[in-house]
Amino acid sequence: MDTPIEVLTRTGHGATNDALQEYIVRRLSFAVRRFHHRILRVTVRLADVNGPRGGVDSRCSIAADLSDGRRLFVHATAAWPFAAVTQAAGRLREAVRRSFRAGRPSSRRACVRRSA
Repeated sequence: MDTPIEVLTRTGHGATNDALQEYIVRRLSFAVRRFHHRILRVTVRLADVNGPRGGVDSRCSIAADLSDGRRLFVHATAAWPFAAVTQAAGRLREAVRRSFRAGRPSSRRACVRRSA
C-alpha cells in the first residue's frame, strides 16, 4: 500500500509492540486497499485506557486524511488491542466507502414525463 501509516502506541507491553504494529499495518492495508489512491495518510493511536486495572481498556483511534481535504476519524474499544484494531479498521473501511459513495450521482434515472 502506498499510503503512509503512522502508528502511535501507548501500551505497557514492549514485546507485543512489534507484532501489534505489523498487525495494524496488515489490517489497514486490507481495509483501505480499494481506496488507497484517495487516502493521503493514516494515523493510528492505540492506548491502554484503564492501565493495569483490567476490563475493556484497549482503544484504537484512526484518523485518515483524504485526497479531497476531508479527514475521517473512527475509534473502537475492546478488551484486547488486536480486537480494537480489527473493529476500528472495519469502521474506517465503511466510513471511507460511505464518504466517496455520497459524492456520486444516483445510478437510477429520474422518470421524465413528456407532454403529448
